[in-house]
Amino acid sequence: MSALVIEMPAISDLALKVMMRVIKENETKNLITEEDAGPLALASALSDFFQMASGVEHAQQQLEPAVASELGHHALDLADRLSYQLRQLDIHDQRDNLAGLFASLAVWFARRGAELENLTGTADAFASLVNGEQDAQALKGLSLLMEEVLQAASDDIRVDEDQSDPWRPWRVLNLNKGIAVTRSLDPGLMEETFEELGLRLPNDVPGFFADGKRQMDAQDVPQAVRDVMNRYCEKWPRLGPRIPLNA
Repeated sequence: MSALVIEMPAISDLALKVMMRVIKENETKNLITEEDAGPLALASALSDFFQMASGVEHAQQQLEPAVASELGHHALDLADRLSYQLRQLDIHDQRDNLAGLFASLAVWFARRGAELENLTGTADAFASLVNGEQDAQALKGLSLLMEEVLQAASDDIRVDEDQSDPWRPWRVLNLNKGIAVTRSLDPGLMEETFEELGLRLPNDVPGFFADGKRQMDAQDVPQAVRDVMNRYCEKWPRLGPRIPLNA
């Protein structure tokens, strides 16, 4: 998909495209019948949110952190509900729009001082966006947006105390940032990101670097990029499972 635009009109347009697809499909299949939790109710809730958020953006209003956090939780919850309805209706052609919606909302609130607690959908969205991108500059841009979200993550997420879930947002976001940076072939950004990964996910980086080296050995990449990966492989000998860089 095209580069994310972190402005409410563009984000609202993404939501509208997905929502209209859901409404149309449900009119045909009639699978979601609850009036208070169906597509029309969700469309109304999304409309109310975007009207309010657009007003905040237009007025360049500064939100109190607690207000921004509460509103961000509400917005991402609405996106979760929209994602659930897509699954209920077995709709697969809105994946890119939904990913853009989650990622853009999270960044928009991160830039307004929100503390983000509900990042599962956002982590999955960025994984999808990174997977579908080939352009080095676009991958670099995605890595920077992911860092904004990571910086806004709640303390409970950042502490990463319970590491039993391999799909927890903190792990998924950090690893996909590492994937995006690696594929951007920017040695300086790789070094900066790899240092962060070592601090944030020490149990995962040996496998990450080992797999990165294995893939680079099979590809034609600049020597400076290869040198960075080799250096971090030596710093973090492989202990963990393989983490494919194209997953």
